[in-house]
Amino acid sequence: MLKHFIMPHKAAFVGLAVYCSIPVVLNAQDVKSAQNQSDSSSVLLNSITVSAGIQHAQRSPLRLLSVSTEEIKAKVAGRTFPEILAGTPGVYSTRESGSYGDAKINIRGFKQENISVLLNGIPISGLTSGSMYWNNWMGLADATASIQLQKGIGASMLSDNSVGGTVNIITDNPLSDRKVEIGYFTTGYGIQKTHLNYNSGALKNGWSVSAMASYVWGNGYVKATDVSSWAYLLSVNKIVNSKHSFNFTTLGSPEKHEQRSYRLSYAEVEQYGTDYNKNWGMYEGDVKTIAKNNYYKPYFTLSHFYNTKIGKYQTTGLKVNTALYLAVGDGGGLFPETKDYSNQILSFMSDGQIDWNKVIENNRRGGSSSYGFSATNIISDYQAGHTQFGVKNSVTIIPESGNELEFGAHYQMYDKWEREKIKDLLGADYWYEDYASKSLAGEAGRDPYKKVGDYIRTYNGTKMDYITLYAMFTFNLGQNGKWILKSGASVSGSSYKRWDKYNYTDDIYSDFAYGFGGSFKAGLLYKYSLHSTFYLNGGIYSRAPYSSVFFANGNNNIAENVENENNFLAEGGYRFIAGRGGVESTFYIAYWKDKTLMSNSYKPLNGEESRYMATGLNALHYGLEVDGFYRLGKVAKVNIFASVASWRWKNDVHAVIYDPYSGQPIGNVDVYSDGLHVGDAPQTQVGASVNLTPFNSRISKLSFNIDWSYNDRFWADFDPASRTNPDDRADSYKIPSYNLLNVGAAYEYKFSFGIMLKFFVNVNNITNEKYIERSKDGKLHDKSTFTGYWGAQRNMNVGVNIVF
Repeated sequence: MLKHFIMPHKAAFVGLAVYCSIPVVLNAQDVKSAQNQSDSSSVLLNSITVSAGIQHAQRSPLRLLSVSTEEIKAKVAGRTFPEILAGTPGVYSTRESGSYGDAKINIRGFKQENISVLLNGIPISGLTSGSMYWNNWMGLADATASIQLQKGIGASMLSDNSVGGTVNIITDNPLSDRKVEIGYFTTGYGIQKTHLNYNSGALKNGWSVSAMASYVWGNGYVKATDVSSWAYLLSVNKIVNSKHSFNFTTLGSPEKHEQRSYRLSYAEVEQYGTDYNKNWGMYEGDVKTIAKNNYYKPYFTLSHFYNTKIGKYQTTGLKVNTALYLAVGDGGGLFPETKDYSNQILSFMSDGQIDWNKVIENNRRGGSSSYGFSATNIISDYQAGHTQFGVKNSVTIIPESGNELEFGAHYQMYDKWEREKIKDLLGADYWYEDYASKSLAGEAGRDPYKKVGDYIRTYNGTKMDYITLYAMFTFNLGQNGKWILKSGASVSGSSYKRWDKYNYTDDIYSDFAYGFGGSFKAGLLYKYSLHSTFYLNGGIYSRAPYSSVFFANGNNNIAENVENENNFLAEGGYRFIAGRGGVESTFYIAYWKDKTLMSNSYKPLNGEESRYMATGLNALHYGLEVDGFYRLGKVAKVNIFASVASWRWKNDVHAVIYDPYSGQPIGNVDVYSDGLHVGDAPQTQVGASVNLTPFNSRISKLSFNIDWSYNDRFWADFDPASRTNPDDRADSYKIPSYNLLNVGAAYEYKFSFGIMLKFFVNVNNITNEKYIERSKDGKLHDKSTFTGYWGAQRNMNVGVNIVF
């Protein structure tokens, strides 16, 4: 069998990874934390936190944001997980379509496939395309202790797609004290949620337990987007002795939710409103939809921590952390299939909704035979799942010199599958599966007359193996510890093998495809004074293509002439923190080189529909971010932020046209994208927030929060590979700028018998702004051909938490 190798552009390389930290003067809170380290549960929690890659914002040359448990609880009511990070310069996080649980996040102009998501330091972004399906993790916010956002290069050596940044999610772990919390909230449009958290505190023989269960149900803001989702977490710790400890964690979120899968035009929004959803219609007295998702991905981790410290101040020694993890995902979603796009399901509308009677009537006009009526339209269940297994190990050696060596390895196996199954024939008697023209194998003795429960069009999978090796060094430079440098190296390798039961009947497996990559990161932090810090970092990633690029043709033919993506990143900043306030400013630049994109269907003037692959696309992203805070005594805290950026595609490229049947190259086409603004996120952001605490006593607390954000220079999302007209150099449609103003209030009361009661209320978009949060450019790059998703207008949620 042939073996295909994809090497880094020009030459394969082994790269370094460098970032650093520096000691700072401890404040009172740091001293108290240090004193608590004598508690065994606190020691274990600290070990888990360190192994998860948490960085100290004041000691790091990275652009960091840490979100605490309290902030998460204040922001999460009625929102998706990425929306917790809203209000951060350079970050654009929203719901994707308005459906509950569906969300997207962009960092510094880069989409999800270039943002690494870690769970307790372990990468959980998809290996197929780098995507992150947030609806698979609906209950994750209820189980999250903290979030750290690392913009630009990430501290983790295991995240080679962290071009825009890294989101590190730290789940709840047992605390030193026993705690029980019950909560409930409801939104004005119908979503309700309840949760129960339990923390055992330190038990006998070194055991401790943390558990969470939640349930969300009701009607989404968008019409016909009901949700029903459970979530759970169980974390069990065992301290064996002063050196050894274990942690077992399992979490999951079995969910079902209806979706809005079609973007809206300006005309549709004017006629039906921002919450309009064309996916459904009434049939026999019930809502019948063409978009409903269900998924369940239980996740298990088992970690071992070995920590021995020696020396007078216990600053030298050895730490070994090992983690095994397993995830098994399984689910599907409704999908409309058609044989005639001019008469697809959405062609039969009445007052803006699907007229199911007309759809069924049309299906029964299909050519009849001895089998009955042949369906033009059906609803299928597009099923997908995967098994993901991995092992991560790191060893840290701290000699007497105070320098530090860390090295480790991470192996991950990812075996995914997808298939399409007939769910509803919509009044017809069968669906004719045209193997002769749709399958590379032809009919091959297969019965083309399909009934409910039969599989059609898609039945394939891919097995991926991925390994990373790395080493890092810490150096103390200069006198008085003002300079500290961390350096290191990492290499990665991957293999891919695809199988396909639809296009092949004999040998269903592809040849192996291999990818190799590496990264170089560099960072330096200088502690100029007690209050002022300067930092500089940079990096180079050479990332092997995802499997979706290797097999972009939709069959087992491995794409030719695919190169590694090469990303060059640099960032410099200044951080000042003193007394009641602080400010941080950062300038960044990122050069994204050799991006590969597969186009949507392409039809030449005199030819059949086909697809083409554009390789070698480059983009340049740079910008300035500033944020600051000031405390007015104990009564108020003011935060401000601003981000001004320029993100543009930087070249025109040649693309190869592929035959839709064989997947072989049959021609070329030019792509004209040079100078176009990158879409899908605002390139200017300004915002501010005020937190007021007019009353705070030993038994009660009253607080208010106001946050405002402004988004501008926002171009609609588009596919650069679609720009094949040399006379079309216009930017995509520029979305109108918009402001958002949210307000909230909370009241806490502690009873003498040990129970704390907290009430809260939040009003989002209080000015009722009508704005677009996600978009897609049209043929004419104007308002008339634009489609998108409008954000929610004024809405509110109220809730209560009881802590025992």
